[in-house]
Amino acid sequence: MNKGFTLIELLVVIAIIGILAALVLVALGNARDKANDARIKANIGQFRTLAEVFYDSNGASYAAAAPKKNLATCITTPSTANCAGGIENSVTTLKADTLSANSLSAITSTVDSATAGQAFCIMATLLDTSEVCVDSTGATKSAAAGTCAAGLCGGT
Repeated sequence: MNKGFTLIELLVVIAIIGILAALVLVALGNARDKANDARIKANIGQFRTLAEVFYDSNGASYAAAAPKKNLATCITTPSTANCAGGIENSVTTLKADTLSANSLSAITSTVDSATAGQAFCIMATLLDTSEVCVDSTGATKSAAAGTCAAGLCGGT
């Protein structure tokens, strides 16, 4: 009697291993996407902290008449000329990290001029194309694109 495996048995085992490997890769891909979304949300939370440093260093305002600076400009173009409180390097790092987590992410920010610069809103795009938003009230929300208005998440 011959001992060993037939060619059919070996092919069946290889096929089963291939199917299991494919299932594991799909599960890992979903976990990677969730991890990147969590990273983007954490970064947006850090932007809120930087906004408060900006506020304290800019005469209790996110935006005001000259010579004060504007938080939205600081986030768009971080530099010593645009940012108060020495946050420009941190803003640059957070923007780069957010874009590396999702190359399609767009960080948008607004400062409400109607409240004399007392309200802000910052949004970023997640991998599923939804948005995460933080504002001056301390809210962190999931929001539809374009709802970062009037200095608040949701445009209210």
